[in-house]
Amino acid sequence: MADPRPIAHEEHLATHHAHGMRYVVVWIALLVLTVVTYAASRVHLPGGWHVAVALLIAIAKGALVALFFMHLWDQRGANRLIFVTSLAFVALLIGLTILDNATRFPLANPPGSAGALPWGGADRDPPKLPQ
Repeated sequence: MADPRPIAHEEHLATHHAHGMRYVVVWIALLVLTVVTYAASRVHLPGGWHVAVALLIAIAKGALVALFFMHLWDQRGANRLIFVTSLAFVALLIGLTILDNATRFPLANPPGSAGALPWGGADRDPPKLPQ
């Protein structure tokens, strides 16, 4: 006879409830990463490294939240596989977007952005804003 209880119930019984100390450590790690994010925004990095550093910090913070506050750390293989697969697709999406922007013709980028032509073309001054 089949067990009428759902699999999620058995998985819930098999997991260990996290201790409060784990949440405190993760919370402190999130605070440290927030400070690192602020410090990284104040440091001059060449090229597009600001985006790469910010994305790495954001991925670390998101992974901490998903693993510990969403209890993926205590789950079995299928949920972890879904989490890693979703991270791979997000990385693919962000990587292709950055690659697309990096290989664009300069006229396709917004005026004033890195790699774009100056405001109004190469031989004109930028418009003066009213004061």
